[in-house]
Amino acid sequence: MRTLNQALSQKLVLLGWAWLLMMGALSLSANETDNFYLPLDAEMADIGPFLETVHTMALEQTVAEVNARIEKALRSNDEDVRAASLQQLHDPLVLAKVFLRLFGHPMFEDHQAEHALGGAWAHKVYIGQEASHQDLGMNFSAPFLLDLRRLGNLNQSRTVKAYGVYFGTDKLVHFHHLGEAYYQMYSSLVRKGASKETAYQQVVRHYAESGVLSEKGIFGDLLAGIYSNADLAVNHVGFRFYMNLTERVALKGEEQEPLLLRSGSFWRLNRHVRPRSGWFRIFLSDHWNEALNPNLYQGSIRSGIHRVLQNRAKHIVQFYTEKDGRPREPEYFENLARELSTYYGEPYGHSGHFDKILTIGNTCFPALQAAHP
Repeated sequence: MRTLNQALSQKLVLLGWAWLLMMGALSLSANETDNFYLPLDAEMADIGPFLETVHTMALEQTVAEVNARIEKALRSNDEDVRAASLQQLHDPLVLAKVFLRLFGHPMFEDHQAEHALGGAWAHKVYIGQEASHQDLGMNFSAPFLLDLRRLGNLNQSRTVKAYGVYFGTDKLVHFHHLGEAYYQMYSSLVRKGASKETAYQQVVRHYAESGVLSEKGIFGDLLAGIYSNADLAVNHVGFRFYMNLTERVALKGEEQEPLLLRSGSFWRLNRHVRPRSGWFRIFLSDHWNEALNPNLYQGSIRSGIHRVLQNRAKHIVQFYTEKDGRPREPEYFENLARELSTYYGEPYGHSGHFDKILTIGNTCFPALQAAHP
């Protein structure tokens, strides 16, 4: 009997740990957002300049910290130690690591951003406007009643607007943390001898489908039932950001100067990197918006999302055509979804299943027509 009780106790402990691990993974992977159902009766503040200031300050702090290490290295009397230290501190990967650390743990970053935007200063700066918006209805009600994925959607990210682009605060986590993960993996592969093109293809494939923490793994299909094209697009742009720390990169089809430059042994910000210069705008595009660059949903969740979008069709179409100023044509939204499947011609891991993707064009407009034939 005692042996049986011990065995049962061990099983209960294991089940408990499995439950905690699963819920932890859900909380990490299921910070979904609803970019479809946005307010018609309130203006959303454009926080682009705020984000630009935050990133400028983060770059300033990164440079200050790395330069302090360089200054210390230069004081070394050992020439070999000094040379080795400087070689390390001139490695762009060091800049990337220091920069990323300033944004905290990925499980909490989006909530920290939302907390900041809900503070007293935001109410004073954005008078009469919403700094962020949240609606739980779509993602919470889409899974069937006993589907545990409903619980993860209680932790849903809010939608913000920056330089005219609407996106969830979860995209900041993807931009910072997944972008840096791409950059680290890419750099490692290149240093091992892979060509730049081959290295990046391998990185994209890893985070889209082959890795455990991929859109076809824990980050998407496995626990959330969602393959997020927008998440992968933002990962790609985040990767470009980290490359752009010290290299020229193409963004929106145009070559951009590095954000940081060497000045002798030290680092400095490039002349265009300053608050309210608009330098951060180039990283934002409709690729970040899950209503315009929609997800690929699995079976039962897809049918639930389809139902919700049909029920909310009038509101959604009105927001994006009247408030956001886009053409009132289903073909526009269908063509835009296809256009956003690459980043200005660069593949980023989009699912490619256009026949299964629910867009404003193929879901909301037909619902409106059916309601008002």
